[in-house]
Amino acid sequence: MPHARRSSLTEPFRARVAVRWSDQDLNGHVNNARVATLLEEARLAWRAQALTGYDHVDSPTVVAALQLSFRRPIEFGPAVEIDVWVSRVGSTSYTLHYSGKQAGHPVLDASTVMVPVHPVHGTARLLDAEERSSLDRWFIADAMPQRQQQKGTA
Repeated sequence: MPHARRSSLTEPFRARVAVRWSDQDLNGHVNNARVATLLEEARLAWRAQALTGYDHVDSPTVVAALQLSFRRPIEFGPAVEIDVWVSRVGSTSYTLHYSGKQAGHPVLDASTVMVPVHPVHGTARLLDAEERSSLDRWFIADAMPQRQQQKGTA
């Protein structure tokens, strides 16, 4: 039986992530590898709020896939505002989407496929009902298509 998505959210979670001086490269903007760290910080802030009350310390979650599109260089200075939302919940994984802005300018779009891992066996495990319920609260089905349309052809 399919799992029904019931989310009353219309806006994603928003994390303000500081840009550190050490994030820059010789070109004077944030190094592409460091952008993945900015996403990680936003994801951890989202997770702390999204999975409150759920004891997930003993069962790690890993990034199985990362897709990242750079829209504009990120520079040292203003924090990056990164929106995070769930776009898919499967039986052993879920997908998070991200959209980042700095000083009001779009700078990135990304997604990660997240897989919960059995703490003893190190293999993917099924999402339990409590996890699915927590993830469903952050499910926004149409957020990515709207953001893709806003990108234009640049």
